[in-house]
Amino acid sequence: MLTLHKWVGMLMTCTSLFATATTHAADAFRVAYAGSMDLLMDRFIGPTFAKQNRVGHEGIGQGAYALARQLKGKLLQADAFISITPGPIDILKQANMIGPAVPVASTEMVIAYSPQSNFAPQLAAASEGKKPWYEVLRTPGLHFGRTDPATDPQGQNIIFTMLLAQDLYKQPGLAEQILGDYQNPQQVFAEPDFHQRGLSSTSAASLSSAGLKPC
Repeated sequence: MLTLHKWVGMLMTCTSLFATATTHAADAFRVAYAGSMDLLMDRFIGPTFAKQNRVGHEGIGQGAYALARQLKGKLLQADAFISITPGPIDILKQANMIGPAVPVASTEMVIAYSPQSNFAPQLAAASEGKKPWYEVLRTPGLHFGRTDPATDPQGQNIIFTMLLAQDLYKQPGLAEQILGDYQNPQQVFAEPDFHQRGLSSTSAASLSSAGLKPC
């Protein structure tokens, strides 16, 4: 795992209840959250909350923008919504569905890769500071994966990170060279598929979700 650039992505929590057309069990606490938080929510926070409050826990992890739009359209019901950036929260604020949102943590953007990758030696060298990470990502044949910036804040954050990096490292055109088009179909995957199956040689991830990437 290689740190790209520290990116403070606020985990925004909203404790308002959402009224929707669907229903769920009264004794289950349903939380909709950014898919990049699957590991944290499903293995740690969710079970701990359920045990302490003696309730069932149901987690729904998807792209946070997509979740916010479903909640706004009353296509989804949740007792709490957690996003890693303010944008999805703003959608619900503008719809007058929630009150204040509280930042509770921060994370950073990283490159996740498998030791079995053909490019693992180069990426390991980059993680040790022996080689610029962006040179490795520009290697022909390396497949870089990321989530959809239209539905997932993490997908947006990697674009922002690359744009910042090209200025920081004085590498004009770096973002385009590595990412191609922002909606590059060879790189962009829906978040559930991206986390569950591992679809690339390397992938952009938040540090809290990097453990989900088998690739």
